[in-house]
Amino acid sequence: MTTSWFYTLGWFPSAVAILGNALVVLTIISRTRLHNQPNWFVLSLALADFAVGLIYFPIAVFLCGKLALCASNIVDDIAVLASYSSVTNLCAMTVDRYIAIVKPFRYVTWITSRRATFLLAVAWVVPLTVDFIPALCTRLGKCSMKNKTLVFSKMVLFEIVPCLFLLIATIHIIITARRHWRQNARLHAQLRLANNRRAREFSTAMVIIIVLIVFLACYCVELYSVVRFFVNSSIPSPEVVNVINFLVIVNSAVNPIAYAVFKRDIRRELKALCRPSRSVDVVVTTHHATCSTAV
Repeated sequence: MTTSWFYTLGWFPSAVAILGNALVVLTIISRTRLHNQPNWFVLSLALADFAVGLIYFPIAVFLCGKLALCASNIVDDIAVLASYSSVTNLCAMTVDRYIAIVKPFRYVTWITSRRATFLLAVAWVVPLTVDFIPALCTRLGKCSMKNKTLVFSKMVLFEIVPCLFLLIATIHIIITARRHWRQNARLHAQLRLANNRRAREFSTAMVIIIVLIVFLACYCVELYSVVRFFVNSSIPSPEVVNVINFLVIVNSAVNPIAYAVFKRDIRRELKALCRPSRSVDVVVTTHHATCSTAV
């Protein structure tokens, strides 16, 4: 069977996505030093990625295999909701990090707590209202989503626009980060705090850059399929659909690894969790100063 590879390989990225994102969520919730605005975006994205890892493969396989349910079931709608929520949460986090990196002196005034809450709410409400509720309505026979214009609108909103936005944001963040690093190297070469500041900025930029690059790489096949559908109404084959689903899960599995490796505050707290015998944590005197720029 041509799709057997998917049911064999899908378990590993699914397990990483579930365990990794669950660990990120528990770490942020349980460690008060991680309770800052940038980490709420990380927490929200980790929740969406956890749902992707749990629903896209394990639940779908068990239900399809044991309950004779297939892709036309509501499980598929929930999986798509999780995937779209991951995309919109990544867009929300990118807006936050883009302003923090490109306009760092305006970040505090532009991204207030109210606006951050609004961004996170939009990231969850839009996929729910635009995709899941109409799909559920169709399942119940109360409405129809066969309208071609509606299908095209959803593809543009959740696939074309996010990919273009994230691609442009990634390029601009990389260019801006390189310029900042060079300026800091020249202006602060003689200062003792230069290394700490440069490390903090490196952490800020590297996490979002890696997450965005992985997203664009994993979603390139889906974007190609969407473009083909727009051009000649070509429907992807089941094998291509499995490749797309597999890459979606891989994307959700890589994100917590990026946080653990490159995000300094989460990496520090994860190390502390691995050393429970230590009764005294290191006091972070620059906590409030880094809240607005830490990823």
